[in-house]
Amino acid sequence: MNIPQALVEVLDITLAGFRKENESFLISILYKKKEILQVINQSMLVKPRTEKGEFGIVLIICFDNKNDSEAQFRFKHSHFKFESEKANNTEEGMSEYFLPLPNQSEKAAKTICKLLEKVFQIKSDQYLSFEFYEVEE
Repeated sequence: MNIPQALVEVLDITLAGFRKENESFLISILYKKKEILQVINQSMLVKPRTEKGEFGIVLIICFDNKNDSEAQFRFKHSHFKFESEKANNTEEGMSEYFLPLPNQSEKAAKTICKLLEKVFQIKSDQYLSFEFYEVEE
């Protein structure tokens, strides 16, 4: 899959605008108008990997154990699982993982696209869209 320019742009805006003040944000990644992934500031996590609360971006990968079993199987048998941290506080019947992303928009977009291809078997950016939200704490 080619890296969608819209994804790179929304990551550029986020990294440029929210890094300085370490502000909270949410980027929804939608496929056919259904949210499949989220990108957030790692400081929004209950248990961030960095204890200093440093700015960083994290991809949230959430599976419905019943409806997303094939995608979850592909995820668990990929390198993405080993680079991710499993969330402990997920709802029953759900599995959630946090994957740290590079703080460079092109590299982060490339990682996201590789995951979309490998795990969700999305080969084209035709039905992908991205929504950005500023989160107030």
